[in-house]
Amino acid sequence: MSNLDNIIDEILQDAKNESEKIVKDARMEVADLVGKTESEAQKKADKIIEKAKAEGTQSKDRIISNSSLTARDMILVAKQEVINKVFELTKEKLKTLNHEDYLSFVEKSLKTLDIKEDSEIILTEGEKKLAGEKLFGIKVANETVESGFSLKNGKIILNNEFSSLVDLIKEDLEQEVADKLFS
Repeated sequence: MSNLDNIIDEILQDAKNESEKIVKDARMEVADLVGKTESEAQKKADKIIEKAKAEGTQSKDRIISNSSLTARDMILVAKQEVINKVFELTKEKLKTLNHEDYLSFVEKSLKTLDIKEDSEIILTEGEKKLAGEKLFGIKVANETVESGFSLKNGKIILNNEFSSLVDLIKEDLEQEVADKLFS
């Protein structure tokens, strides 16, 4: 029996050694798997953090860009308001032309117009009172205009009111006015 006991002891020892080896290998595999999993998790976490940083930077850049555009738009609106104010002040100043300058403007303008025999000139209230029945040989109409003058040829009225003339040239002069104001 001792031989049998030796064989059994040897089998048990081999089994014990084998089980320890299996446990050791399993622990190594688990440790290796945990290491790989941690490494993959860290890589994924790094990618997520990198993506979040990039999105944060893009979001910040977008906010700054939008703020810059809003600020630029506000400046453009303010500049346009100043330009419009210049044209409005011009219209107001033209309404207060002295008598001599007003007559000079009317006379120069009439030279460029087609005046018919039955034409009538429509003046401002104040100039109408000063003109009498005729101005530069043209009958003064009963109607009045706010500024400048108009010429009535039958049913056609040629509008030379200052506000209309300023509005007519406004688009062409806006850039020049802007350059003088803001350069």
